[in-house]
Amino acid sequence: MHRRIVLSAVAASLVLASPSVHAHEWYPIECCSGRDCAAAELVVRRDDGSYLVTADGVSVVIPEGFHWRSSPDGQVHVCIRQVGGVGPTVVCAFRGPGA
Repeated sequence: MHRRIVLSAVAASLVLASPSVHAHEWYPIECCSGRDCAAAELVVRRDDGSYLVTADGVSVVIPEGFHWRSSPDGQVHVCIRQVGGVGPTVVCAFRGPGA
């Protein structure tokens, strides 16, 4: 009986210690350094074919012709970095069908 309780406690601690699945786990390494990518909060398709996308409170314009990647969850995600003094730069963008 004591052994069963110990084994149950060990199993429970392993389950609690295992990391949960986050979106960062599917972002390609070349796009994300663990903090650059996020799901979009706002996506606006503009008349010129570009997109205005806001993620983590940062808004960027993704120009028409930008190479979008496929989004596994069908949502729009962007990877944005601050590059030098230039400001926010889109490294990668993901979208599902119809976005």
